[in-house]
Amino acid sequence: MSLNPAVALFSALFFSLILSFSQIELFFIIPVVFLIFLNSKDILKILKKILFLNFFIVVLSIFFYFETNFIEALNLSFKINLIILFNLLLFFSSNGFDIVKGFQILRFPKKFVSSLYFSVKLIFELNLELRDIKTSLKARNFKPKTDIFTYKTYGNIFGILFLKTITKSNSLKESFILRGFKDEIFLNYNNSFKIFDFILLTLLGFTFLLKVIL
Repeated sequence: MSLNPAVALFSALFFSLILSFSQIELFFIIPVVFLIFLNSKDILKILKKILFLNFFIVVLSIFFYFETNFIEALNLSFKINLIILFNLLLFFSSNGFDIVKGFQILRFPKKFVSSLYFSVKLIFELNLELRDIKTSLKARNFKPKTDIFTYKTYGNIFGILFLKTITKSNSLKESFILRGFKDEIFLNYNNSFKIFDFILLTLLGFTFLLKVIL
């Protein structure tokens, strides 16, 4: 992540709140363009994710259209897309632990930070397990079909992941009890404020100023 995690979290909340309670305006794209510049190498992957999520956004907009009108539905669609794009650009290169560090820098409660860290770590471990399972299935030339064998295979995979979740969470709990864990976890993080952080916060401030004036 090229931004300070605390700045990224604050920016995500600030931008999402402002845009949620406003009509869509052209100046809201200013900080988004800056983040597109920072994530230029991954922009195609990010746009693919946006395209996939738009299936649900379109359905939501259609329901909103029947409740209000076409302009309001279109405005809602643009706002949701812009908020999702902004957040994806912020956290696309994050491994999850950056977000935990961000909450710690922002002085969130110790129990909250610790619980979030354990959750992220468990998700990370399960993703590794799922990747190994997928590799194993490919090596055995498994091809999903609409038959009983495929359903049983997927059922076994979910069962294995469920058992591993319980096992790993219990192991993690016992490990921290033995280490004398008392609600707080200590993480190494760099709290430096870089030029990109300053630029993003400046652009967000400028966007907010334009909203107030206009």
